[in-house]
Amino acid sequence: TCSPVAHMTTIRVLLSLAASHGLLVHQMDVKTAFLNGELEEEIYMDQPDGFVAKGQEGKMCKLLKSLYGLKQAPKQWHEKFDKTLRSSDFVVNEADKCVYYRYGGGEGVDDILIFGNNINVIEEVKGFLSSNFEMKDMGEANVILNIKLLREGNGGITLMQSHYVEKMLNRFGYSDCTSAPTPYDPSVLLRKNQKITRDQLRYSQIIGSLMYLASATRPDIAFAVSKLRRFVSNPGDDQWRALER
Repeated sequence: TCSPVAHMTTIRVLLSLAASHGLLVHQMDVKTAFLNGELEEEIYMDQPDGFVAKGQEGKMCKLLKSLYGLKQAPKQWHEKFDKTLRSSDFVVNEADKCVYYRYGGGEGVDDILIFGNNINVIEEVKGFLSSNFEMKDMGEANVILNIKLLREGNGGITLMQSHYVEKMLNRFGYSDCTSAPTPYDPSVLLRKNQKITRDQLRYSQIIGSLMYLASATRPDIAFAVSKLRRFVSNPGDDQWRALER
C-alpha cells in the first residue's frame, strides 16, 4: 500500500519560485508520523515481548491507531495529513498531490517544507500543524532529502549534494579515489556479462545511490548511470570498471 511522495521536479520548481519572489523557506518534521494514522480496519496483535500483562497472557491487543510495520500505515498517515490541511482551507495541487497551498498562507511539501512571503504566515502554519501533530521545528530550511540549500547574496538558491557524495564514497570504500575527466569512456563497449557475476548486491546499491544523485542535482552523470544500470542483475569486470569511473 503506497503513499504519495513529492516529485523532485516539484521541489526544484518551488525553490526556484522562492528564489524568484524572495519567499522564506522553513522546514518541519513530524515525529513518528505513521502513528498518527487512523485505522479503518479492525486489527489485533500479540502483546509485545516484555510488556505482557500478568494474568492476561492469553489476551490480544486491539490497535486503535496505525502502527509502523502495517502495510496500510503510509496510506493512513497521508489521509490523516490531507484531511487536517484541507480542514484549514488548504487546497491540494492537482499536478502533485503532496503540495498544498492557501491564499494568505503558505505552501507545503511533506517532510515538511513551508513556503511563505513573511514570517508571520509561516509561524501561523507551524502553530496549526503543531496543534494537530507532534512536530519538530527545524527553522529555516537547510537540508531536504539529502540536498543542501545554499542561499546566495543575490537571492538565488543553490542545490548541492557534496556531503551526500562524500558519504557514498566512504560507504562503498572509494574515499581515496582519483577524479576522471568524464563520467563514461565512449570507447568502452559494454556487453552482457557471460562470466561469473561480481558482487551483484553491492553493484546494485551503488547504482541506486547514483540514480538518486543523478535525478536530484547531477544530471551530468545520468547517461552513464542509465547505461550501467542495465547490467545490475549480472555485473562483470567491465561493468565494475565503468561503474568505478
